[in-house]
Amino acid sequence: MDRNSVTGLALIALIMIVWLQFMSPAKKPVPVQQPAKTEQTGIPVPQEQPVAPPLTASFGTFANAANGKEQLLKVENDLFRATLSSKGATLKSLVLKKHLDGNVKPFDLVTNGSKGALSLLFQTREGKKIDTRDLYFSSVTTDTLRAITGQQTCTVIYHLDVAPGQAVDITYLFSGQSYKIDYDVKLTGLASELAGNEYQLQWDGGLVYTEKNREEESTNALASAYLGGSMVKLDASKENQYYREEESGEAKWVAVRNKYFVSAVIPQSRTSGIYLEGRKSAGNHFENYLVALKMGVPSSGNVVDNRYSLFIGPLDYNTVKSQKVDLEKIMDFGWDWLTRPFAEFIILPVFNWMNTFISNYGLIIIIFAFLIKLVTYPLSMASTKSMKKMAALQPHMKELQEKYKDNPAKMQSELGRIYKEAGVNPLGGCLPVLLQMPLLFAMFYVFRSSIQLRQHSFLWAKDLSVPDSILNFGFSIPMYGDHIAVFPILMAVTVFVQQKITPTAQTNDQMKVMMYMFPAMMLLFFNNMPAGLGLYYLMFNIFSVAQQFYINKTTTTAVVPAVNTGKSATQPSGKKKKGGDKQ
Repeated sequence: MDRNSVTGLALIALIMIVWLQFMSPAKKPVPVQQPAKTEQTGIPVPQEQPVAPPLTASFGTFANAANGKEQLLKVENDLFRATLSSKGATLKSLVLKKHLDGNVKPFDLVTNGSKGALSLLFQTREGKKIDTRDLYFSSVTTDTLRAITGQQTCTVIYHLDVAPGQAVDITYLFSGQSYKIDYDVKLTGLASELAGNEYQLQWDGGLVYTEKNREEESTNALASAYLGGSMVKLDASKENQYYREEESGEAKWVAVRNKYFVSAVIPQSRTSGIYLEGRKSAGNHFENYLVALKMGVPSSGNVVDNRYSLFIGPLDYNTVKSQKVDLEKIMDFGWDWLTRPFAEFIILPVFNWMNTFISNYGLIIIIFAFLIKLVTYPLSMASTKSMKKMAALQPHMKELQEKYKDNPAKMQSELGRIYKEAGVNPLGGCLPVLLQMPLLFAMFYVFRSSIQLRQHSFLWAKDLSVPDSILNFGFSIPMYGDHIAVFPILMAVTVFVQQKITPTAQTNDQMKVMMYMFPAMMLLFFNNMPAGLGLYYLMFNIFSVAQQFYINKTTTTAVVPAVNTGKSATQPSGKKKKGGDKQ
């Protein structure tokens, strides 16, 4: 490994460290203010009209529905347990059955359990802002629990009489084996009541955090929408700031996500726009989001019937992609033009294919590393030959450097000529590493964003989606972290061994320093990475060391064509060449 290769590797390591600091999506802060679109408080009663009834002042024609008794209904299928409320016809709880939180306990994805997550929001022509979570619906059933499984379905209908000829109907349809919930909204005789001929369907409250590292989960939490063929993202990254994004157009979905789970509202008809807002709680890293679809209401016509789908579940790539609305776009796989294709078309398909007959993801990662090593073997062989040619050219290099030490331009010209005559690429030593970098970055994104490795153990690593820590300090060391992870230490050792056995054209002090500095940089970089990524790179290095031993044993110094250094066209170094053209 010559100076150019070392420089290339050092730059790559530096890029990886800097890249971590800038991988979060752009933030859009705006000054703190109360958003008119989602304000939920009533209009204060004017002082000059003290006799106005409070409910009428707040709800207008909806005042009769502002009193009632709440009735809860639990719906349980094979994947979750949901709780619906007749107050607001809303979703108050959803507990997944097949996924536990970081403490291995059941968790409720709905954060706004007191009021519920789903509601309709609109403003009447009287100027009243109505949130259906403040209104009491009636239900055709008095059941408190419904359980379905397999292909069974369950329909829950909520009805609200506003006035003669005016009503709101909300219908839920659950399936036994699906995270998707059909959600229908029917407005009867209300077109003339809605200001702006519009209402919003909103999810309020974000999603509960499920992992132990709340700070890391905060970096993955966001609100998002997909409209016009592109993503709109809102990340409330700073405390005590209000974030808002509002756009017009036809949206495929709006959603909120945390590290491993998502809640999406998917319209079946044309939307008129989207609305996103977010705030970050001070002190606990929680980011509270509200997302809404804007739906137009024709001024003519007595009945408006809009159908939606709700997807509330894990960020499993195949599961979200099966919704066929590009919901998988909310999964962060890095750069769309580079790392995302590696993730979507190489890593995930191979992992899913191997998972059909191998249940242990640790073994899958090891096999995957071996397959990548096989694919990159020709590059490694070419790199080794290039390094041996560079080593054979060193006498010429030193002679030219001495001869043209006072003429750098001439020296560079002569070096270029010799490289060309000898068929040597000075960057050939680090080319395999550069080609593997997109794959390495893509694997980082996959291990961070996909739920496949979550809570899957291998050897001493209890969870391949987090660092394989064996000792926590209780304090943090700058650049290193607050724990000791084993895979990064073993990986750093293999990096050192690989450097020792890889042919190098130089043995100066700079090379000796890099022999220790580069493994140390890798140790610092990977100590806080997911254990699955550390395992992959460890095994990749082990296979590389074995491969390098084999290449070194089966190849000799590459023949370098005769080059002209100005003394002789056939004997450039002035020494008689021994031996033949043995490879």
